[in-house]
Amino acid sequence: MRRLLLSGAAGLVMIAGPLHAQSSEFGIRGLGIPGRELSTRSLSLGGAGGLFDGESSLNPAALGTLTTATALFTSSGDWRNTMNPAGMMSSRDTRFPQILVGGPIPHHPIAIGVSYSLYTDRDFTVVSDGTASPRGIPIAVHDTLSSRGGIDDLRLGAAWVLGRHLAIGGAFHFLTGSNRLSSRRFWEDTTYQSPQDVAELSYSGVGFSGGVIWRPLHQVELAGTIRHDGSLTIQRDSTGNGQVLFPTSTIGTVRMPTSLSGAIRVTPGRRLALSGSVISRNWSVADSSLVAQGAPGARNTFEVNGGAELFRDLRRPLKYPLRIGARYTTLPFLLATGTQPHEYGFSLGTGRRFAQERGGFDIAIEHVWRSQGASYTESATMITFGISVRPGGLTP
Repeated sequence: MRRLLLSGAAGLVMIAGPLHAQSSEFGIRGLGIPGRELSTRSLSLGGAGGLFDGESSLNPAALGTLTTATALFTSSGDWRNTMNPAGMMSSRDTRFPQILVGGPIPHHPIAIGVSYSLYTDRDFTVVSDGTASPRGIPIAVHDTLSSRGGIDDLRLGAAWVLGRHLAIGGAFHFLTGSNRLSSRRFWEDTTYQSPQDVAELSYSGVGFSGGVIWRPLHQVELAGTIRHDGSLTIQRDSTGNGQVLFPTSTIGTVRMPTSLSGAIRVTPGRRLALSGSVISRNWSVADSSLVAQGAPGARNTFEVNGGAELFRDLRRPLKYPLRIGARYTTLPFLLATGTQPHEYGFSLGTGRRFAQERGGFDIAIEHVWRSQGASYTESATMITFGISVRPGGLTP
């Protein structure tokens, strides 16, 4: 049992035999399913506006677009239908993927911000059925492995606004978080006790990012970022029946990816803004560490996004604008050897500012499809709600 627990703690659960997954099955392998460090507004645009959005955590230069002190909180819920060789099931969960506080320093062309984002999500429960022969007699067993937690991204960033056409920024990213894992075996023969092991993994790492926003023309904006996350240190505490089995110990390090992003936003008229972006991450640097633990490994990812925002009221452009978006991305961690998993999605959203622009809300509805070959598929509907507060209102 302990071996099963520790291999599962590394995210390397072997998917064989009947298995059911609570939460996304694509978050079982590796470090989990990647999060999206975006505000609700950017999510409704398919992520395409994230590099221009000061309320997202992709581009530190975008902090320069915050015209007053701003606080943002988002909540997201999703409903999934999952299919794998074991069959089909439905599930749902709730998370809080983005929190940000930031704004300009008075009388200076500098803006600062602190944010929390979900880097990867590793909430899952898997149940596998099989047999064991402790005394030479086969007995049916049911093994359960549960994980709760993931990796969080704490960002401290600043932007320097160089006139009306250029902003540059930089940020430090502190990767932290934990996974609480529990492994238990249930016997069909109730005369056998059900052993249980519990372990907790903790993560730590430091990265940095730099970005720029440039407006070469009045109706055209360009943005770019580079981010490097170094190495992630993984430590483990293990307990069993309330007793400490192993003291806290480092069980390994995993190299984290370097990300390159680029985006364009065009405003052909006062009522319409179009945006598109691409993001590349070299997740394959983590491949050797994962393969050494028995996993299928990791692959580089590529993401492309597009979105449009239609302003219905020119006097109050943030009063219920229409936002639509689409995206496609490959996923880094393989469920099984073979093709690389991927996902694509479509989104719709709107929002409103009120109380002299001091408060506001945004909502995004997105439907995504994920798959790796024909054996592992998943569809999900996600609803994200964001609340923002600006004590000083919006300034010119």
